Amino acid sequence: MKKEIGLQSLSHNHSSDPELVRMSGFPRRSDAFLGLEILLAVLAFLVHLGTGSPSAYGEEYRIASESDRLKNWPNLLGPAASVSSATGLLMNWDGETGEGIKWKTWIPLAGYSSPIYWDGKLYLTGANASTRVVYGIDAESGEIIWERQVQAIPGSPSGVRVGEDTGYAASTMATDGVRVFASFANGDLVALDLEGQPIWSKHLGNPENLYGHASSLVTHGDDLLIQYDQDNLGYVAALDVATGAERWKTERDFGASWSMPLVASIDGREEVILAAEPMVVSYDLSSGEEIWRLECLKYGEVTSVPVYADGLVYVSADSANLSAIDVKTQEIVWESAFLKSGVSTPLLHEGLLYCGADDGAFVCYDAKTGEELWAEFANYGFYASPVYADGNVHLLDRSGKMFILKAGRELKIIGEATLGEEASSTPAVVGNSFYIRGLNHLFRIGP
Repeated sequence: MKKEIGLQSLSHNHSSDPELVRMSGFPRRSDAFLGLEILLAVLAFLVHLGTGSPSAYGEEYRIASESDRLKNWPNLLGPAASVSSATGLLMNWDGETGEGIKWKTWIPLAGYSSPIYWDGKLYLTGANASTRVVYGIDAESGEIIWERQVQAIPGSPSGVRVGEDTGYAASTMATDGVRVFASFANGDLVALDLEGQPIWSKHLGNPENLYGHASSLVTHGDDLLIQYDQDNLGYVAALDVATGAERWKTERDFGASWSMPLVASIDGREEVILAAEPMVVSYDLSSGEEIWRLECLKYGEVTSVPVYADGLVYVSADSANLSAIDVKTQEIVWESAFLKSGVSTPLLHEGLLYCGADDGAFVCYDAKTGEELWAEFANYGFYASPVYADGNVHLLDRSGKMFILKAGRELKIIGEATLGEEASSTPAVVGNSFYIRGLNHLFRIGP
């Protein structure tokens, strides 16, 4: 059965839900038939909720196809590491005047989490010191169609320390196309269906760091991957998406990290690659066993996500060099002391690495050699990660200004636009629209 403990609806009174009323309205027959029908109905309901074994869901129901994932934006960096197939995106728009803005929706609770998108709906979190909420939003109208408040889950701390630039809802959600998953600064994790109904919940542990828990979530197949690095003792874990059951858990004795797991297929084996001060470590996806490690992130606060392509993993931190690592030899192929990426995750596309930094630097490298091809500086730093779509690179600075650059080895700024409020989240890019969270609002930019 769904675990209602710790979850409260803000928008529906389910005791008066006509669908639930109809479910309880069995026709009168003999007591024997009635008992059998009730038993069968209960069993069917349990299967529907997926609370039994992992096989409770059929494969088509449990796991979205790759083609479905590519049509959506299921996690912080989308289905293809910030590369989108979207076309027809607007070049000129203004969130303050309304030019090019389809809708602008006020989000009641603050957060630095980015929106995710699945099948016409957006999902987003907001929180303060006492309240944590997941929002379901209609992508066409911008209407908040449901809200689900997350009450304190058993084991949750009464309070948690957070940073000004992090807040209580910095972790971006993830979806497998059947469920959505959300985590918060206090270490609470919840799974909901796409209509906001609770499936399961659990407490990941009490965070011990300067900013609270802020690592974003990612699904891979029927695994939900958790990076929970703390100043005392952290871990990486794979949970069953249907039940929350722990598939494996590996302890990690590194510094705190606010990064996200990267899944990469390397020589036929799927690896989970994590970055935290001072190490990059790779684990076997099926077992959680460590495969390799390399120390290259010493003294750095790690927030950006590792990036992988063509045998190289790229990592950086606010006080550590940008490094390209050969996954076979575990050696640094090249590094750059110029760029300290901080929060923003580099974008890799067609052999070029585009990087934004907290100090406002925006740099393009040859991904194989590390040659710096060009650099530009903005007045404000970048927390949002750059995204590629329709031949261009789009990068949002913290003031809410979007820089639009022609992708390539030469710097060509072809457009600028403004949100009209501060922004630190990474855009979701689907169809012909951007979905961007600002300081107070969620925007749809496009037709």
